[in-house]
Amino acid sequence: MGPRNGFDWTNVSFEEGMTTLKEWRETGVRRSEEVVEIWEHVLSRSPVSLSDQLWLVYEQVCIAALDASRFDLASECISRLDERFPKSSRVSKLIAMRYEAMENYNAAAEIYEKLIEGDPTNNSYRKRKIAVMLALGHYQDAIRDLNEYLKTFLNDNEAWIQLSELYLHENDIPKAMHCIEELIVSSPLNTLFLNRLADMRYSIGGVENLELAASYYGRATALNPSDLHAQYGLFLCSLNLSNHSKALAEKKKEATAAAGSALERITTRYQEILSSQPNNPSAKLNLAALQSAKVKLAK
Repeated sequence: MGPRNGFDWTNVSFEEGMTTLKEWRETGVRRSEEVVEIWEHVLSRSPVSLSDQLWLVYEQVCIAALDASRFDLASECISRLDERFPKSSRVSKLIAMRYEAMENYNAAAEIYEKLIEGDPTNNSYRKRKIAVMLALGHYQDAIRDLNEYLKTFLNDNEAWIQLSELYLHENDIPKAMHCIEELIVSSPLNTLFLNRLADMRYSIGGVENLELAASYYGRATALNPSDLHAQYGLFLCSLNLSNHSKALAEKKKEATAAAGSALERITTRYQEILSSQPNNPSAKLNLAALQSAKVKLAK
């Protein structure tokens, strides 16, 4: 049974409600308002009928209730779970999540710290604690915890991206670039990572960084020729290199040719867009600007 947008879940049978929540749990679907609706109007009438699914449903409903700011319902679920599983780490995590949702971040952080001490290999505890540090604005603490986390969970791309963004927030571009380089090692065909690293190199400037940026943009365009971000980046890098006073004459000539080629590819792409969307105002403006840039580059 697939999702049904706008469906009135108050009229489903107990069996259908139970089956729906089970399907959403197993597929990772998080439709919080509907989960709360199914619980309150259908399943809560006879919780014991859920049998061995009861405790999983309480946990699912608790998380959904927190998403929906239904702290009364979340507290009720936590109370039932705590009675059945006293001193459970999963229940403690739910209590910490309730503190988070209520913006009592210090209390949440204390619980996550204890959970990490009890199970250092559990990545969910560490990631939730980092989220709390960010909510508190403790960026240096979050950077420290992320670095510690990545010593164990080296292949967590999401964590590397977050760490990179934190370093950018702290204006530490070299460390931010290192994070993206780690991502490129593990995912060399991901053009998003190539573009991010190229953007950082371009923002620093200088001949060496512009050449490196151009190489990353070039790799991204080779992998995805329709990637306009990479095409624009390659054009701008090449244009800057062609005008850079410290660039060798031969490299300036190569850069000018590369800028012209990139400009042609971008122009072709916008012409294709206009052929299928003749009234696209953005494409018209961009194409006009590109034509102007071609004239300037030819001088």
